Amino acid sequence: MSNTLVVAAPAAPRGCFSIPALHEAVPPRLTQDLLRARALARFANAAERAGVTLPSGDFLDIEQVVAAQWNQFLAARYPEGVFDGLAGEPVIGVDDESLQVVIHAQSRLNAYQLKPVVEALEARAAGLGWFVEAVLTRAGFHGHLIYDMGMATYMLDVFHSSLEEFTDEGYARALLLENGDALGTTKAPIPVETIDSLRQQYGFWPSDLLAEVGGHAHLLRNGQFSAPAPKAMNWRQARQWLRACPRHALAGAVDAAIRLQRALERDAAREFVWNSLDDETETLGALCFLVWDAPDLVFEAVQHFEQNQYSAGAVVEAFARRTLDLRHASDHALQALAAATVAYFARWALLGSLLSHFPIWEDADES
Repeated sequence: MSNTLVVAAPAAPRGCFSIPALHEAVPPRLTQDLLRARALARFANAAERAGVTLPSGDFLDIEQVVAAQWNQFLAARYPEGVFDGLAGEPVIGVDDESLQVVIHAQSRLNAYQLKPVVEALEARAAGLGWFVEAVLTRAGFHGHLIYDMGMATYMLDVFHSSLEEFTDEGYARALLLENGDALGTTKAPIPVETIDSLRQQYGFWPSDLLAEVGGHAHLLRNGQFSAPAPKAMNWRQARQWLRACPRHALAGAVDAAIRLQRALERDAAREFVWNSLDDETETLGALCFLVWDAPDLVFEAVQHFEQNQYSAGAVVEAFARRTLDLRHASDHALQALAAATVAYFARWALLGSLLSHFPIWEDADES
């Protein structure tokens, strides 16, 4: 048997502060967790006002509520599998300073082939196939990153930045200059034998890049050497063709391209473009590969690029984001963030719908 005695605390000395008993609502430990949870709760309410209904079900914390809210919204609005062909993981997160929607990279990406669709549409109406290709290219400038031949050329700029002309001879001359060979300083033609010898040691020759895009040099988008793009229809002309040929096998591709183009036009502020200057981060990743026919050169270029990004230091395996500083997180700003996220998913779904009409390159060596 034992007795528990409650001893009254001695009175505080005169002139000293005393701490009264704390109310049960006061947390025993002061952290930012409550502020972050409150920011997420406000975002959930703002998203509801933007059309993202609060979820049904039982949840243990606000993080689960927000995740379920967006998952249920996407499942109800879009057909099953519409996002499956494009690799990306959206994450809503909050820290002490900001609320972010980030599209994280994933490791397995489809490689879509342009050639069959573009050539089939061009055979039907001049400029139609190139309209569809141009829409896909524009998507990358709105946070929907794609590893295409233009990206490959950008990644390979370290090999081509000193060229005076985008030819094999110009590339050979730059290599000779780099190696201190006097032949590189002359204006005389580089002997074929010398170029053949350099080919055994170096890759990424201009003729190889041009062959990789079927001779369509504009797909390389290589700065000062860029070739003019072939004449493409605008979306109104494409819509006229679609009305005249609604039963064409690729009518669905043209329709998706028109709708995606219109959605891109509405994203005038390019809401989800990652500005690396904000925090000196380097991004990595994309939704897919987009090649003309064979992807070998693009794969190799991306491998070099990603290795360089990792060695650079502050690399983030993500490629699109929208950030809201919590100091400016008014109800209006939170609703704008939710609306921008809804619009991003709408463009993502349209891009997935469009690319579903393109064949996926299959490695013949895969079992």
